[in-house]
Amino acid sequence: MSPPAVYILRICGSDAPTKYSDGTYIESDAKHFSVPVKGFALGWSTPVPFFEQLDLMDKVKLANPQYMHSPCMHDAIKAGTIKSEVGADAFSSAAPAQTDVELVLSSSPYVNWQNVTKRSGGCYCDKDVFFDGPADDTPLGRAEWIKFIATFFNEEDRANLIFSREKAAYDATKALAASAAAAHGSTKKKCAWIKPAGGSGSFSMTLKADAYKVAYCEDAGMTAVVPADGTNSQAFTDAAAWKTFAADIDVFIDESGEHYGPDSYDTKAEVFAFMGPGWGESDLKAGALLLRIDRELSDNSATSTKFYETNEGTSGYNYAWLESAVFRPAHALQGLVHEVWPDYVKAIPDTCVDYFRDIIAEEAHVIKDHTHCTKWDNANAESKCVTNILSDDEYAAIRSSPAAKPAFIVAILVALVVAFIGA
Repeated sequence: MSPPAVYILRICGSDAPTKYSDGTYIESDAKHFSVPVKGFALGWSTPVPFFEQLDLMDKVKLANPQYMHSPCMHDAIKAGTIKSEVGADAFSSAAPAQTDVELVLSSSPYVNWQNVTKRSGGCYCDKDVFFDGPADDTPLGRAEWIKFIATFFNEEDRANLIFSREKAAYDATKALAASAAAAHGSTKKKCAWIKPAGGSGSFSMTLKADAYKVAYCEDAGMTAVVPADGTNSQAFTDAAAWKTFAADIDVFIDESGEHYGPDSYDTKAEVFAFMGPGWGESDLKAGALLLRIDRELSDNSATSTKFYETNEGTSGYNYAWLESAVFRPAHALQGLVHEVWPDYVKAIPDTCVDYFRDIIAEEAHVIKDHTHCTKWDNANAESKCVTNILSDDEYAAIRSSPAAKPAFIVAILVALVVAFIGA
């Protein structure tokens, strides 16, 4: 989580306050914003779908599209309605001086492999606001950060409705998965998130057990396979030991890909090559699934005819999972449950993002470009990507629920203090 920070939000046109309503002085390092914010910058991909759902993309004045997936973000940049600065250095240099940018949504500070403190998407200036959605422990908790973003734009009511819809769809899918698991028998399927090493030259496999990943397994009606020592990561360097450990796993979710682009995982043979020496389908438990999170990609390569910006990274493709899955847990869960229990949950609509790729079935990547923007916009506007799991009556109930009613104060206590002055 980010370090403690104070953001003072004041009504547009009012003076910056110096004291709280109780007479105490506002912290000297507090950051002041006039709301609603009229223009902001996005230097990393994860926050993009939050702004799409809040219908605030017209307020994006500057972006670094290098690792962004959103068809509509790329379409706007191609049309020239959003200024583009490719690469973290170019973006962080441009954002402080751009006068129509009032706010920059940044990750919290972290120390990189070179022992340098960095911020994903930050301008390293007073415009930075720390956004920690990806660090939340639960799938729904990650999505609920839309309420935090909404406070800077006076869009709390819309955020409450969006989140209540997401939660209802997530809970409905979870219930369907529970029914499927109960029908399966007393022994639950075992689910493991894995990260095979790439580029190391020797075998290495890591079992991942971050809290939100464990939740996805369990909410999909399975038992999460976790390290015996209670940590969130377990490394295997002995290929034989890994093969023995993996022999009883029903569903693998492979999240690897940072060392090589997803084109290195196109085929079943290529994916199994990363699973271990000599691995093949026969090494899996009968009926096991091997899924990857790279079903949908955008082509952002330097030679691409689809997007025009130069990608200075090693991969020419951007994963939808790394961007929109943070905000769309109901959609992610639906895709996972459909893979595991296809007879119980509907498939993902074609206009929406299908994150999971079945390697055993030899599913191919789906490449979407800026020309997909209209379909993407329509799907968002019609809520197709969450409501096909809900009945009409359930969706009507969401719209009339207390969670969808006006909220006078939205508080998210994550080591952040947001003060409303003059409200």
